[in-house]
Amino acid sequence: MKKKPLKENTRKILLVIQHALIVAAAVSILVVLTGSSVMLTGVDENYSYSMDAGEKEKSYEDSLLFNHIFGRGVADVARMVAVRSQMETDGRFDGRKIIDVATFYYRYGDLPDKYVTAKYYLEDLIKWGQYGPEYEDRWFTGEQADEFLNRTSTYTRINYSSGNLPGGILTPFNAQLDEYTEEYSVSANGLENGEFHRDDTNASVLLNRYQTVDGKNIEEYTGTWEDYKELCQYVQETAAILAGNYQEYLKYKEFYDIDHSNLRFYIIKDVGDRREIYTNLASRTLSEEEADRQFKSYGKYLYFSPEDMKYDSNTLLEEKTVRHVFNSFEYAYPETMKVWIGVDTSYAADDVYIQGMQGYESYMPYYWQLIGFAFACVCAWLLLLVYLTAMEGRCIDEEGNLSVCLKGIDHIPTECMVGAAILLVGGIIVAFTYIYDSMAHEFYYETWFVIAAGGVVLICELLFTGFYYSLVRRLKADNLWKESLVFKAAVNGRAVAWKIYDNGDVIAKSWLPYAVFLIVNFLFTLLGWKGILIAAVLDLAFGVLIYRNTKDRQRIVEGIEKIKEGDFKHKVDENHLHGDNLALARAVNNIGEGIRVAVETSMKDERLKADLITNVSHDIKTPLTSIINYVDLIKRENIESEKIKGYVEVLDTKSQRLKQLTDDLVEASKISSGNISLQWERINLVELVNQTIGEFSEKFEQKKLAPVIRYAKDSMYIEADSRRIWRVVENLFNNIVKYAMEGTRVYIDMADLSDEDGKKYVEFSLKNISAQPLNINADELTERFIRGDVARSTEGSGLGLSIAKNLTEAQNGTFQIILDGDLFKVVLTFLLLV
Repeated sequence: MKKKPLKENTRKILLVIQHALIVAAAVSILVVLTGSSVMLTGVDENYSYSMDAGEKEKSYEDSLLFNHIFGRGVADVARMVAVRSQMETDGRFDGRKIIDVATFYYRYGDLPDKYVTAKYYLEDLIKWGQYGPEYEDRWFTGEQADEFLNRTSTYTRINYSSGNLPGGILTPFNAQLDEYTEEYSVSANGLENGEFHRDDTNASVLLNRYQTVDGKNIEEYTGTWEDYKELCQYVQETAAILAGNYQEYLKYKEFYDIDHSNLRFYIIKDVGDRREIYTNLASRTLSEEEADRQFKSYGKYLYFSPEDMKYDSNTLLEEKTVRHVFNSFEYAYPETMKVWIGVDTSYAADDVYIQGMQGYESYMPYYWQLIGFAFACVCAWLLLLVYLTAMEGRCIDEEGNLSVCLKGIDHIPTECMVGAAILLVGGIIVAFTYIYDSMAHEFYYETWFVIAAGGVVLICELLFTGFYYSLVRRLKADNLWKESLVFKAAVNGRAVAWKIYDNGDVIAKSWLPYAVFLIVNFLFTLLGWKGILIAAVLDLAFGVLIYRNTKDRQRIVEGIEKIKEGDFKHKVDENHLHGDNLALARAVNNIGEGIRVAVETSMKDERLKADLITNVSHDIKTPLTSIINYVDLIKRENIESEKIKGYVEVLDTKSQRLKQLTDDLVEASKISSGNISLQWERINLVELVNQTIGEFSEKFEQKKLAPVIRYAKDSMYIEADSRRIWRVVENLFNNIVKYAMEGTRVYIDMADLSDEDGKKYVEFSLKNISAQPLNINADELTERFIRGDVARSTEGSGLGLSIAKNLTEAQNGTFQIILDGDLFKVVLTFLLLV
């Protein structure tokens, strides 16, 4: 019988059934999990409890689940009170509590016959533990060691002759041990005459972040390095443990706060003549009878008194279990303790007991039927998977023959498909597992949580089947290997080989000689010392060849550097060059020639532009001079009309401004094209500035500007062109007159400076307040036709500062403008002549 392909609609229906089966199996298993296990919140982490089939027959308070939660609560209370006894005094955190570090260190065992110790405040040890210990390696001479350590070690021992040692004396906060212990000192070297001599040594010293209650450091209690290291260990261990216990203290206190938990506890500890009470109840003054009545009224309780050998409880917890829990913290619980722990079954707080009740009520006793249903769904899913695998990809081609048809996804590289499948499906599973672990305790019994889990399973199923059936089609079409990246790389190997062959010059000139060099050296070394000698001579010749080639390459690099520095006429000598070096030298020479031609063309264009500006300016100046002269003649006439006088004044002002603009334009053009010649002279800059101030004094008075002059010296000489430097200073003063705010001061400073190389400079600066807001970048003010007066309400061409900057730099000076709000400052720097 001829095999027929599966119809597309039938295939889709079977795929939907397959997806539905796996989702149904997953949801059934999750329902079983949520119905037979309870997610509970602990102090440190969440945990689950699996219920037995017959457990639902009892009430919640009599169930194993409740007693399991209660048992964990008892263990938590034992741990919490042990920690609280370290942290509290009379039910409150006591940072000034005194801790004996040695007794804390030996809290789980017996104290040595003698020990060195120190007492610290609790809060200091906690903070020290949070910061962590810091050690410093130091070298000590004998004298330095004598100064660092004490001359005696102070030891502590229990005084058994005191006659009234209490039971459970070894508590870790035993400043209370003072009445049962005695201190004594022992000489550091055992000598009675006080003569000391310590050897030089390298020691690791603990930095004293905090001092003891006596205001001392660790080394002041010890006379030997052994005692010092021992006491440092006590302090470090105690601080670290107390810092961790403090974090537990905060967590336990919040978790079992009466507003957050239905668990109640009241613990009395008698140590000597002292009574300590630990509870989360509002009252700390209950008598034993009142405590007994109150805890019995809660619903579930236990009472434990080791001294009276009494144990009373209406829970399933046995006495030996409770005794074992408290014995785990024997150092904190004397036999004289009395313990009441109960659960308020009115459940006023939303806590772990409420979670247990919800799980208990949602328990599903018939979960085996659901497990069977899930198993059946999985089996049906596997049968469909096998059937669809056999039928996948079958189709009828154009000639009516049975064939394998591929889809678009089947042309994605095989490695990418497999990697994507692993990443996507694995990533979804990992993400869901993380969400389940972190949030399941909040939504474990919510219906939408089960639905969401089913949706995640459906997404994973769709991705899995999509990738799986694609691989099946590839296998049937013999396309799995052909669509892989490895196969494509192998097929394209021929093209790569041809490419290597096309670049054979590079291979032949680099790797091939190197391979031959290695092979020849290897063969000669096989001949013994004679072969090694011959190989050494050949290596030397090869080294000389490399040196000559490197030297030729260096010559080319030097030529490139000269061209980079502006010597475009430089040519690399091509004699005695070969191969790539010759080709590179010719290329560098051609590049240099091309740059030279381009620069000459650019300079020519610049000169033409300058000539054009000069000619146009000259053509303008001829009629402009006539206009100025005739305006001057008109002004000399006896003009009676005030209106005509006004017109003449406007003509005179504008013609003078046009003349200045023409001169500035010509000057700027010459500077930018480099078409200026400088006559270097020794110039007294102080004298030049003073002359300029004198010439501008009338203009300063008109604008009510007050010059404030400060010179470091009476004379400072620079090398500059007198006419050009005068133009720079004149432009700067004109700029002040035009744009400075009336009635302000103008600061004129001149100082001499020195740099790191010992060179001396003159720094000339001008400062004034602008009349208009300076909403502009300082660098833009030195560009052509840029003015600080954006509204252009004042006269000016926008060329003054640009000309001043260019002339300053042409005379080997620096020009800097600094703007700070409306403060305008210009700084000129020149080399100071001695």
